[in-house]
Amino acid sequence: MARMLDFVLGHQEIIGKLVTSFEQGKPGQTYLFVGPAGIGKRLTAMGLAQALLCPQSPRGCGKCPSCFRISQGSHEGLKVVEPTGAQIKMEQAKEVIEFLSLKSITGHRVIIIDQAQNLNPQAANSLLKTLEEPPEGTFFFLIAPSVAGLMSTIRSRSRIVQFKPLTAEDMAKKVKAPAWALKSAQGSFEKLAQLQEGPEQELRQKSIEILNLFLKDKDFLLNDVWRLEFKDRAQGQRLLSYWVGFMKDAIYLQEGINAQIMNLDQASLIKTLAEYKREFLLDLIQKSLQVEQALGANRDPQLVMEEFFINHRP
Repeated sequence: MARMLDFVLGHQEIIGKLVTSFEQGKPGQTYLFVGPAGIGKRLTAMGLAQALLCPQSPRGCGKCPSCFRISQGSHEGLKVVEPTGAQIKMEQAKEVIEFLSLKSITGHRVIIIDQAQNLNPQAANSLLKTLEEPPEGTFFFLIAPSVAGLMSTIRSRSRIVQFKPLTAEDMAKKVKAPAWALKSAQGSFEKLAQLQEGPEQELRQKSIEILNLFLKDKDFLLNDVWRLEFKDRAQGQRLLSYWVGFMKDAIYLQEGINAQIMNLDQASLIKTLAEYKREFLLDLIQKSLQVEQALGANRDPQLVMEEFFINHRP
């Protein structure tokens, strides 16, 4: 067994500062970890819980029974809350308050609220006083993609810690994946796993096929291939998100910033796109993003794509 913090990729500066504050006896008590999904925020919170609850070392020894129970998620001083269904509900907030009302037998107590943006208003409001003035020895770690989805009253009671996406090099230390997937994952193991699934790879390949039709086929509107793929709005949005990525790579190629190119396996496509004028590529990126939004607003996918093609074909 080892310390959980030793398994966190990246984020070492954040971890160092927090652990040092624990050692110096000057920690905050309510933290809000924000950053993309799949980059290690929850593992960091669990590792810090291990350190806080370890009786042997303020950094966590990784060897004692307390550290083992944390790694198993069964420590009596740890409470982990996550959504049941789409929300974190009032009943779960009551469980947190009840957990804190019991006499502590561990010295410190740690509450981790994962996907805190899904706290429903009643649950959030019931926790406000506790988050503002946690009982002595109690630590909250709230985890969310950004501060935007959280009530301002919760944000104001928390010490916000911004987590950056992992580098492709960091991710390569843990998993074997194609270079294009590591770059396209943008630092998220969650996104990397999705990119490597068969259906997602097929969708990416389909996006290339439809983009080539869009750019080169004057009878694009008569082609049933794109109509079939754009029947599903969510899938249409995914297809367009790939287009945006390919066109950004083409601009990087035009600029000679090859290190920023993500879709390394599509060199031929990127080179072809880079032959178009910069203004055209920028306009196509902007309009693709607008179409993504239109699909999210439940506009008819095929009608939206028809308008897109008529107004913005080369």
